[in-house]
Amino acid sequence: MSTFETGLHHLDDDEPPEYGSTLAYEEPSRPVAAWHGGADLGLLGLRLMLGGLVGVHGAQRTLGLFGGHGLSDFAKSLQQAGFRYSDILAPVLGYAEFGGAVLIVLGLFTPLAAAAVLAVVGNTIILQWNGGLADYELAAALAGAAFAVLFAGPGRISLDRRTPWYRHALAYGTSLFSLAVIAVAALQLLLR
Repeated sequence: MSTFETGLHHLDDDEPPEYGSTLAYEEPSRPVAAWHGGADLGLLGLRLMLGGLVGVHGAQRTLGLFGGHGLSDFAKSLQQAGFRYSDILAPVLGYAEFGGAVLIVLGLFTPLAAAAVLAVVGNTIILQWNGGLADYELAAALAGAAFAVLFAGPGRISLDRRTPWYRHALAYGTSLFSLAVIAVAALQLLLR
């Protein structure tokens, strides 16, 4: 690429400026931040931590692994927390948590998986809320990690690399964050 080509600056990458526009020939006023391998490695680490912790918890709830008691116990705990239709809600929430965690680790359908995890963890925070941080700090940290993955995307070390939601993480993140908030509100207002 020539020096002239690297100095080109467009307002919108999808549409080049019209012929004769001065914007096409202006030097950028500040250096453009470049994506780097460290960001990809950091996002992989975040995904592995988030997916690993949430996946173990989801496996406890759904499959009874890692010292868990399975769906019947999870349904009972949902019923004790005041949820209606706990026999239907337990597999939906359990598999959303477990499946979302597996997809996050793989970096596949990452925005949808992060939104599912965020909805489940968001409900956990509401259930554990007592006015202090001590009881739900892990859930809050997991929600923050899911939020970060939802908006940052999976990074280049993922199966989502060639998907539209990889290239437009903000748009997909915003839409799916809205759905996660709606899911949390619906669970709390309609099923509890």
